[in-house]
Amino acid sequence: MQTRTGQAPYDIAIQHYNKAIASKPNFAHAYNYRGIAYSDKGQLDRAIQDFNRAIQLKEDYAEAYSNRGAAYRIKGDYDRAFKDCNTAMRLDPNLPEAYNNRGIIYKLIGEIDQAIEDYNKAIELDPNFAYAYYNRGIVYHERDDFDRAIKDYTKSIELDPKLANAYNNRGLAYDGKGEQDKAISDYSKATELNPESFIAYYCRGIVYHAKGKIDNAIRDYTQAINLNPDYAAAYYNLGTVYREKGETNLALQNFRKAAELDPQMFSTLRTDR
Repeated sequence: MQTRTGQAPYDIAIQHYNKAIASKPNFAHAYNYRGIAYSDKGQLDRAIQDFNRAIQLKEDYAEAYSNRGAAYRIKGDYDRAFKDCNTAMRLDPNLPEAYNNRGIIYKLIGEIDQAIEDYNKAIELDPNFAYAYYNRGIVYHERDDFDRAIKDYTKSIELDPKLANAYNNRGLAYDGKGEQDKAISDYSKATELNPESFIAYYCRGIVYHAKGKIDNAIRDYTQAINLNPDYAAAYYNLGTVYREKGETNLALQNFRKAAELDPQMFSTLRTDR
């Protein structure tokens, strides 16, 4: 998201905290919040440096430990991430973000029951924590427990109506239940909230394709490709739709592009026929 000045919100936040730090160099909270902004921007090493400084200035700063743990988790350093989340919880047993962060790590390493326990605890501590419901919904979803997943995604949307990924995931869950119209409605809302979400267009294209709305499917697969030109699956599905329409040349063109981008996927798809 861009502001009217053309700057992303995290850039504005970074400038704000730069000024705060310049006027008060030992302000631990400013380093923590600037670290969050750097993390949102994808500059994880700079974020970790700021969290380190915040912790140096305030050794019992549970939130900074939790935030650094989240940064380590995104970098794939799960051991450090676990250590920081556990430290955050020791310093502040009532910090829901630490439980949510650790729950994500458990989910990533396949410890699903532990992940659910942590999400449950985060929700117990903060019943309005949208991301904890959203993350728990993902776990239920991956277990094909679509009803529980939908319930959690719906709660996260009630708490944060701009959470585009929750709409997209709820659409997937509805599709898993065979409720295609509800799925389309959610994918449409996801694209409205985040027009750059190529996956929402791709998913909606799949449902349109299944419903026989071929032209709609072509538009959505094409838009997914426009947003992510390296998305092999979208080329393959687009090729499939064109083949069904009898447009052989366009079908072959898209199949070749899919094979170029992901030869292994294309080989598997061909073998499965």
